[in-house]
Amino acid sequence: MDIIATLQKALNLSDSAKISIHPAGAVNRVYRVQDSVTNPLLSRNGNHRSSNNLKLEDTPVDLAVKWMGDDDFSGVERQHQFALQQQLYGLGVAPQPIWLSDDETIWVERWQSHSESATLSSHRLPLYTLAKTLARIHSLPVTARPLNLAARWLHYSDAAQLDISSELYLKAQAFRKKAIKSEEDDDDYVLCHNDLLINHLLIGADNTVTIIDWEYAAMGNRYFDLASCCLINKLDNKESDELMQHYAAIMNIDKHKALEKFELHTEIVAITNDLWFAALNATKDI
Repeated sequence: MDIIATLQKALNLSDSAKISIHPAGAVNRVYRVQDSVTNPLLSRNGNHRSSNNLKLEDTPVDLAVKWMGDDDFSGVERQHQFALQQQLYGLGVAPQPIWLSDDETIWVERWQSHSESATLSSHRLPLYTLAKTLARIHSLPVTARPLNLAARWLHYSDAAQLDISSELYLKAQAFRKKAIKSEEDDDDYVLCHNDLLINHLLIGADNTVTIIDWEYAAMGNRYFDLASCCLINKLDNKESDELMQHYAAIMNIDKHKALEKFELHTEIVAITNDLWFAALNATKDI
């Protein structure tokens, strides 16, 4: 109800606005906010931060609201990610961002009506769909801030208060130069989603795909993004190999070289993931 009150004031919602809870990840909480009263501030073609472009439209309010108050460890620069998603929305690949609170704990975007999440079990050719989506993202004419793995690892290590003699800290140190070098490869330096779970793909009634949860998107190595995708979707070796072969074919890349680079980044992603969870768990313990 506190979120409803905040949004009523910020977005001029009516007293009849309703909120429902939806599944979310390890950190954020996700809600759907609906208001039967049409709102001229929330048109399809404008956004609440750029009122000069707003248009009147008789469309009931239907919003996805993320509460990110538990995330004080990830280091995500949300103002930048909000601006990035505005670009991605303009390219037709992401939901329209509507509003970000001043304290950056509440993120609002348009709910994707008439869409359903893809799943590994039910969606036809899911591995090809993942590969095609990654290829699409990596080909977007968008420049974002760099992922900067070395700095990110240091941030997670500090947040987790890792002992410099711990196995994870030493492993990160051993791979640090390889991580830095991977981000210096211009041929593989692209926009990456970095959190492409299969159910982050929303399939529309016309089979169009909208991609959600861009919080960790950044410029980085394409194989880091591919390895991240395999890890978070819990793909086994055979499935990972199949996804990589699809991707190499779509992007016209030599599959043997692609697999070699992928194997290196599987290690780099595993370290990043372990550091992220160490930082998350340390935050929960406080």
